[in-house]
Amino acid sequence: MKSPAPKPPPRGPAQDPPLAALFGPGAHHQGDLSFEGRVRVDGRFTGRIYTEELLELGASGVIEGEADVARAVLAGRFSGRLRVRERLVLEPTAHVEGAADVGVLEMQPGARFSGELRVAGEELP
Repeated sequence: MKSPAPKPPPRGPAQDPPLAALFGPGAHHQGDLSFEGRVRVDGRFTGRIYTEELLELGASGVIEGEADVARAVLAGRFSGRLRVRERLVLEPTAHVEGAADVGVLEMQPGARFSGELRVAGEELP
């Protein structure tokens, strides 16, 4: 009898996909965006954002609206609806308000979440 194949280790910064989009400090975008790859927001984003990869929200970043992503690391402010199919990491400076559906949640001391949170404990379909 064959034993199941081991799961791959979680991705870290060295294995993250290349940066596809960067909204730097002082940048402001309003609208809907869809990306292939990693997206980083250090400015202000208002609207809907989608990626099959990683969303990074820097400590100075603000997102208001909706995000549907595979993975997310949040250190800034997020307000709205968040769907993270795999893993959501809330850094100590993160402040999230709204509703979130996540596969797995990692919340570091100091991070704040206010609203409705559903954690599946595994990858979301």
